[in-house]
Amino acid sequence: MRRNLATTLAVLSLPISAGMALADPAPEGTAKTLNFSVAVKEQSKGEWASSAIARVLNAQCILIAGPAVQISWDGPTAAQEAATAQAQANGQAFEQNYAPSDATVANIEAMVEKCGEDEACLMAAVQQMSQTQEIQDMAAKQGQAAADVAGLMPDLGPARYQTWSAQNCSGTLSVDDTYVDSDPGGEGGVGAYTDTTTVKGSAPVDPQAIAFEAETDSLANTTRYRFATTAMGSFPATSLLKGAGQRQV
Repeated sequence: MRRNLATTLAVLSLPISAGMALADPAPEGTAKTLNFSVAVKEQSKGEWASSAIARVLNAQCILIAGPAVQISWDGPTAAQEAATAQAQANGQAFEQNYAPSDATVANIEAMVEKCGEDEACLMAAVQQMSQTQEIQDMAAKQGQAAADVAGLMPDLGPARYQTWSAQNCSGTLSVDDTYVDSDPGGEGGVGAYTDTTTVKGSAPVDPQAIAFEAETDSLANTTRYRFATTAMGSFPATSLLKGAGQRQV
């Protein structure tokens, strides 16, 4: 029966330690203020209506740095996936090479159950077990096992990526939209009209309507952003109706 990897390491008394990160990201919790502007322009035209939308969001957010990690928003790279697979294979080989036998594990469990919290009993039992051939063979392997431990942790590269989450956002939405509804009317253009509505103005937006985060790559010295907003508001509008119409009274 194969033993749990953590049990094997505990028996061998070998620590697992990650390598030192090469990058130098900001300390977790670091706050930075970001001012940004997002402009949207869109035009559409149908058979009876058209629109021209021009909106600008000027906003400010406090960004808080999260922990630096080795994997970006895109997920693990092919090299990182290969390193993880190799580490898993190394772990299986480590267990096969260094795990205690079922009999030894059973003896350890029996020893603990028999001695309970009696330290003198435990020490005597450990001393007796250390004389067995299996334990002596395991002790002789400790040097190689210590070297093999390095292969149990996948090398995913430095912790270079850091997500910055927005807090305390504020902003102003400016709009300059034009909407045109038209109807060519009936025969001879009877009832034809064109209704043009202009919406123009500025208004503060609900801070909860701004979702913003950034990811920095401290090794490549690059930053990318993800932004979404449901910013809405009430703005002054004017309407101009042109054409001839009929109304039954």
